Parts: sequence; C-alpha cells; structure tokens
Amino acid sequence: MENNTLGSRSLGRDNNLNLVRLVAALMVMYMHSFALCSNAQQQDLMYTLTFHKALSGQVGVDIFFIISGFLIYRSYDRSNNVFKYLKARFLRIWPLLALFVLVSALVLGPMFSVLDRATYFSGHETGRVDTYLLNLIFISGANRLPGVFSFHINQSANGSIWTLQHEVICYLLVLAMVPLFRRHKRGIFGFIAASAALYFYMKYGNAADYMPTNFLVNFGRLTWEFEIGVMYYLYRDRIIMSWKYALIALAGLVAAVYFLDFEIAFTIFGAYIVLFVGFGYWKISKFYNRVGDISYGVYIFSFFVQQRVIDVLGHAPDGYMVLMDPYVNLGVSILIVVPLAFISWHLFEKQLLKLK
Repeated sequence: MENNTLGSRSLGRDNNLNLVRLVAALMVMYMHSFALCSNAQQQDLMYTLTFHKALSGQVGVDIFFIISGFLIYRSYDRSNNVFKYLKARFLRIWPLLALFVLVSALVLGPMFSVLDRATYFSGHETGRVDTYLLNLIFISGANRLPGVFSFHINQSANGSIWTLQHEVICYLLVLAMVPLFRRHKRGIFGFIAASAALYFYMKYGNAADYMPTNFLVNFGRLTWEFEIGVMYYLYRDRIIMSWKYALIALAGLVAAVYFLDFEIAFTIFGAYIVLFVGFGYWKISKFYNRVGDISYGVYIFSFFVQQRVIDVLGHAPDGYMVLMDPYVNLGVSILIVVPLAFISWHLFEKQLLKLK
C-alpha cells in the first residue's frame, strides 16, 4: 500500500503536472472568451456544471494554487535556504511578467491606442501607464492602458495577472509555514480555517464599504486553496491515491457543489482529484513534457492576445461596442498564444531558470 501514497507518487519528475497546468490556463482563456467577446459568462459550460456557482477560469486558478501549494512548500522544505528559495521563485514568476508588462505598456500600448503618443504617456481617463507599470512590483491591480481596447466590452489589457500578487504573498507565507509546521504539523489547519473564515466573511458577511472586499475575498480564497495544497504535502505519506478514491471524490464534488459554496466543495473533493491526476503519468504527458512547460506563458499572454483578436476580427453591430463569437476568438487566440508560449519557454523562461 505504501507505493500508492501521495508521497511515493510525487517522487521524481514523471507526472502530469505540466499538462494539468496547461489545461488550467486554457480554462482561464475559455472563460475570458465569453467575458471579452459577448459579456455572456453564463454560457460558460462550467457555470452550468457547477449549478451557477463557478466559472472555468475560477476553477483553473484554484487548480494552479492547489498545485502551487504542494510544490512551493516542498521546494522550501527541501532546500531550507531562504536565498535559494526566493531566487528560484523570482526567476520563475517575475521575468516573464516584466517582459509582458513592459512590452504591453511601452510598445504595444502606444501602437494600438486610439490616442496619440503624447496623450497616451501623459495619462488619460481610460488608464495610466505609470500605475499599470506598478504591476512589476505586485502592488497594483491596474489593468487598463490609455486608449487601448476602448470600444471593447472589457477594456482591460491584462485581466489574468492579478492572481500573481496573491501567489507572491503565498510564497512569503511559506517562509513562516515551514519552520512552524516542522514542529506543529497540525498548525496548517489553523491557517486553512483563517483563510476560509476571511473568504466567507468578505463574501457573505457585512463587510464595511471602506474595506477592499474583492481583494480580500480573493486573498481568502486563494490562500485557502494554496494551504490545501500544503496540507496534502504535509500528510502525503498518509494519503492513499487510487482510482477508487478519485471516483468517490468526483461523485462527492458533483453532489457537494449543489449544496455548498463551490470553494468548500473544491477543497474537500476537488483537491484530491487535481493531485491524483497531476501526479499520475499518462502517455500524452510523456510527449508534452518534452515540449516544455508553456502554461505560464499561455496564462500571461492570452488575455492581451484575445483582446487584440477582437480588434481584428470583431464587429460592432451598434457602431460602438465590439463583439465577437467567443469560440472563434478562443480558437484563433490559441493558435497565436501557444506558439508564443512555446518560444517564450525555450528562449526565455527555460534559459533564466538555469540560473537557479
């Protein structure tokens, strides 16, 4: 039975994690195709499957954070070297983000803006370049560029990267978690309870108007999912992974989503499925793992590309708001984003990771 534990399955590099993360990134793209093209997110298949409680992108981001909780905690737990840990995290998350933010703000923004260059850089009611650039240091959620995508349903230029701020916070939390949980493993349940309590209070409680409600809802939710991943790592040698339990978890997830908040259902049942599939090893992963881990590039580039595809192929039936078929947008965008992400991985991300 020992060979069936999560601990034994998670040894080595032969697994489906890269593939699962790619699927999660594509789920985010799928959700955005509705949000950007038709403002009809209720057409998202996940919205129907979860009884109107979650969208595909929400599930995709939850998957990212569960996997990240397991792997990032493991990374620091194994190295126990703060500098090495922070350097590795920096090289994985920041260079590609910086490349995207700088290129989108300083090159593509002026190119596609309806404003002249001087007005674009001096600021405008549709956005400011200087506040947009604060995304480089994870202290801004600014996502609009002056005069860019001005006639779209959603005028954002980077509607995906807001999650990276929460990811960085989780990276820093790990520095406190590892020494604490080595002595008091069950302390993870206190962290989970605190994050869940914050999520529920900010989402369903009477939060004061002056509180940044959306930020705190997402902070509670994403740290909760991250901590669930940490919990699975801490108890990896006691958690049995099998198809039987995976099917039970799937049935439990379907049933629980109907009665409970989606995040409760997903942390109880969905996390097991994510890690069961992620630490499996299918034939398609043997091929994909040779291609490279393009999921981060897909996640970073996709939103801007989808917006630009709307510019080129969309139409404005009312003469003002640009619309497009969501599925056409998704298909065309994938054909552009996947090659971009492939190039990014092999020529940029992978080369920088050699510096770890």
